[in-house]
Amino acid sequence: MRSFAYLLLVSLMLTSMLRPAFAENGNPAMEGPMASFFAQNWDAAITGFEAVLDQDPQNTMAMAFYLDSYFHKRDINGVINKIEQRAVSGGDSPVLQAHLGMAYFLRGRLMPNVLEEALSEFKQALKDDPNQAMAHCGMGLVYFQKRMMPRAKGYFIKALRLNPHDTMAMEQLGNILLVDEKKAADALQLFQRINAELPTYPDGYYYTGSSHFDLQSYDQAIAHLIKALELDPNGITMGYDSACLLGDCYMKVNRYPEAIAAYEQAKKIHPDSQYVAIKIKKAKEQSAGSGTR
Repeated sequence: MRSFAYLLLVSLMLTSMLRPAFAENGNPAMEGPMASFFAQNWDAAITGFEAVLDQDPQNTMAMAFYLDSYFHKRDINGVINKIEQRAVSGGDSPVLQAHLGMAYFLRGRLMPNVLEEALSEFKQALKDDPNQAMAHCGMGLVYFQKRMMPRAKGYFIKALRLNPHDTMAMEQLGNILLVDEKKAADALQLFQRINAELPTYPDGYYYTGSSHFDLQSYDQAIAHLIKALELDPNGITMGYDSACLLGDCYMKVNRYPEAIAAYEQAKKIHPDSQYVAIKIKKAKEQSAGSGTR
């Protein structure tokens, strides 16, 4: 197995080598289905992500959102059956095996024992085609779910070497760098590339804001978190977290009324959140103590 130092070196090489490609090559085909998803128009999202996958079967982010759309429709079994049938009729091609692995991964988020089925499909895909980028990313997702971060990191790096535009691998690798390795500056560069690739994807802005927060660049964090909330006001993915962190940013710069407004937005998303209630109370106390209205 390759050393951790080697994997880290590869990730740093990605940081320096891939910047031009990400700046120049967005993915406009994703914008329509992404907008439908965050508008909770699941059928339109499914149709749109299917069209993306027809053109780019290796698009892991499109596959994930395609599956999540069925999850929100409460039809996980339906989409898994559909993908299983495609895999059988397609002769168990590596691409379709990777798609099936992604489907089993979706089910495995609810039933952890199914994660082994996902691993099995990804491993078979890689046995038949070692350059199957989605399968490498899928392996990373499974190990990320299992909290086996060094192993997950290795697979995400491999996925990005094979497909530099795999925004799912970018996001998860950035997450590891930000949360587990406390390397906010390195993570920030990955999240900025996601924004270039998918300018209507709110989570990219949330993680960019999170990186700036950890770097104590609060004004830049605020700008990106506001963008994340604009794109995900209902908290379909990270909108709630964006609102909470936005409030935290305002608290750091003593802008208490704006902090209260941000926390109130988080409370609209999750009305029963005691965490937000405590945050609002503290912000109001700080505001009263400072004389700010």
